[in-house]
Amino acid sequence: MIGSRLRRLRTAQGLTQRELGAPLYTHAYVSTIESGRRRPSRAALEHFAGKLGVGVDELATGRPPDLVTRLRLQLQEVRVAVSDGRLEEADDALERIVRQAKRFDLPRLQAAALVTLGLRLLRSGQPEEALERYQRAEELLRDEPPTVRADAVDGKATCFHALGDVRYAVFLLESLLDEIERSGLHDPDALARVHSGLIYFYLDAGLYGKAAASAASLEHLAPRLQDPARVAQMHMNVARQYLSEGRAQDAERSLGRAEDIYRQLRLMTEVGGAHLARGYVLSREGRFEEARHELESALETFERTGDVADLTRALNELARVERMQGRLDRARELLERAIALLGTNDAPILGWAHRELGSVLAELAPAAAEKHLRAAIEVYERTEQPIDLAIAYRALGDLLAAQGDEAAATEAYRTGILGLERLA
Repeated sequence: MIGSRLRRLRTAQGLTQRELGAPLYTHAYVSTIESGRRRPSRAALEHFAGKLGVGVDELATGRPPDLVTRLRLQLQEVRVAVSDGRLEEADDALERIVRQAKRFDLPRLQAAALVTLGLRLLRSGQPEEALERYQRAEELLRDEPPTVRADAVDGKATCFHALGDVRYAVFLLESLLDEIERSGLHDPDALARVHSGLIYFYLDAGLYGKAAASAASLEHLAPRLQDPARVAQMHMNVARQYLSEGRAQDAERSLGRAEDIYRQLRLMTEVGGAHLARGYVLSREGRFEEARHELESALETFERTGDVADLTRALNELARVERMQGRLDRARELLERAIALLGTNDAPILGWAHRELGSVLAELAPAAAEKHLRAAIEVYERTEQPIDLAIAYRALGDLLAAQGDEAAATEAYRTGILGLERLA
């Protein structure tokens, strides 16, 4: 209450009501404000604040003058702590920030803290818990411009993707993009966040034309981006688009730029993500020793920082490299670890792990290989990923053909092709 703050500050400085009001306001006017029977005008607030030596906003809200700046700086440090794997430290700091932001009615800062907490939970392999934080953040920002909600909505979409609903993840970001465009608020950083997420989801959904369009939008936005983290994220996702177009060298260059920025920002999990992506690019070019080096670096980073979600991706990709070089036992060990870590949470990556393990076991244990390929098919059907589904059916067809079951093999090939025709 303004009245109680006014009384507390006045008495702390030894002023009477008459002295505080003079020469513009009477002691009776000051008394009605302190008793809560009247709200002061803006001019009166400025007069009282000047007499008391405090800011007008501090007198009106009780908010310390440096609070917003201080909380923003704390959030930056918490973001670094999350990326560095100092999770308990980050959790304690985030709880304090949320409490203070709520107490002083700072919804944007409260939402930003919840978004950071969502990221921490998502990386720890808890997408459902993360989703609840992102939803709370979006609700806090319901009356804000759509550009302000970009981080919360992108976080929600990422959670749904992790839970196997790629189409809904796309829907969320496309809906936000439409809302931003209708509002006329062309905030480059917010638009970059949306298009970066869309590239990732479009490629997983087999929507290559839309992914290319979002990549082109990002390149157009690049000169106007202010947030270095947005620039790095843009490079990461554009690199994925480059690779889908066969532009491996362009992808490597983009990943190098992203890694440089993340190092400057002290975001070590993100640096690990750049190593993982580079390992993926190198393995697709057949440069397996270089790919192994990058993937081992990513693995070490994710293990140290507690990033379970990306750790499983690194395990899967490193297993592929081991398989391609004939180290099947090592590949099997990596994939079994990934499947154990995933449980049933990260459905798209779980499908990848089962499919890769099916390929590893094709010669070692055909019956077990078929079991894992069918598990991958079940995941891809549930998550509506026709490209990956077709690849899994082709692998199943090859396995069945090698065992002499030509009819079953033909049916597997046919089903995979039908799925691709529906996509077209």
